[in-house]
Amino acid sequence: MKQFNGTAENIEAPILGLVTRNHLALSRSNSVLINEEASLLLKGFAGLITKDFGKKKSSLPQIKVSGEVSDKLEEGDCVLIDKDGTITVVWEKKSSTNSLLLTEMCDCRCLMCPQPPKAHDKTLMERSKRILNLVKIEKNQPICLTGGEPTLLKEDFFDILELINKKHPKSTVIMLTNGKSFANFEFTKRFVSVRPKDFLTCVSMHSDVDEVHDRIVGIKDSFYKTAMGLQNLARFREKIEIRVVVNRINAHRLESIATFIQRNFPFINHCTFMGMEIIGLARDNYETVWIDPHEYRDEISKAVRVLSRADMNVSIYNVPLCLTEKKSWSFARQSISGWKNDYLPICEGCSVKSKCCGIFTTSGLHQSPHIFPQ
Repeated sequence: MKQFNGTAENIEAPILGLVTRNHLALSRSNSVLINEEASLLLKGFAGLITKDFGKKKSSLPQIKVSGEVSDKLEEGDCVLIDKDGTITVVWEKKSSTNSLLLTEMCDCRCLMCPQPPKAHDKTLMERSKRILNLVKIEKNQPICLTGGEPTLLKEDFFDILELINKKHPKSTVIMLTNGKSFANFEFTKRFVSVRPKDFLTCVSMHSDVDEVHDRIVGIKDSFYKTAMGLQNLARFREKIEIRVVVNRINAHRLESIATFIQRNFPFINHCTFMGMEIIGLARDNYETVWIDPHEYRDEISKAVRVLSRADMNVSIYNVPLCLTEKKSWSFARQSISGWKNDYLPICEGCSVKSKCCGIFTTSGLHQSPHIFPQ
């Protein structure tokens, strides 16, 4: 998410609204106006983003930012303005996809989780519902539901699905989940009955061996629940993607994992092998989970071929092309999230930069020393 800092005035509670530059807008209570300065004529807007608070005192909730910041905000973006002057773009009008963080609670504690589990914060759900009510979703702009583990919200989870059906019935929806809730057949049955029409369930599975998977996710018996969840979803012919985040514990089992998936879950629509983001618990457990993609380039190449030869759709995400064998480049994909597609200075002269996923900006200095231009 894009985030900017400014100086706040008269903001007593967080403000959520759609960015507009039209000072004559009618739906002011749901809009955040970008204007040169405050004025009594602007009364009624949820908030004001300005370059100048003005000479006269104003009671308008407002935040002063540089012109560079205001230029980066698009008409129709949904922003959250906090009391400390932070502006977070929670929905980007022109982004290829947007994520709704429904909860930070989870029934796993994955060693490489970028979003460490926390107690559920009800404001996250309330904010997500408001965003869905406010925004206009463009054609071919997926909604991504993420957490934590979204399915743990039970009734609130189903409420979100029904709200999307009501407000955005033609939208594509992607959900990131560990799949364990779907081990309950009745839960799966209800999910299928209310979920939006175009829905992809992305399930994390990190090994072909129960003990290895459970070690990675931190909770015993998770492997069997995830496997049962996948089978239950398949019984309803749901669209499923399996995601394997590669780390030091499973990196040398990738071919075995691919074979296991091909034999046991041939019904899935897509399988992805994903490079790791060094943030959150991955940073805390760095010595345990970090492995240079250069070390597993041969293993990941064998894994994608196992699935490709079985006529299954398979991809590699978040691994730069220079760290992948050339014979596997056709399986490499760029992320749909712009902040996951960044590059090091050494990449400037690379002939395949436009096709490469680059690096995670959030991983900071934790980068492979084998990155080099092609």
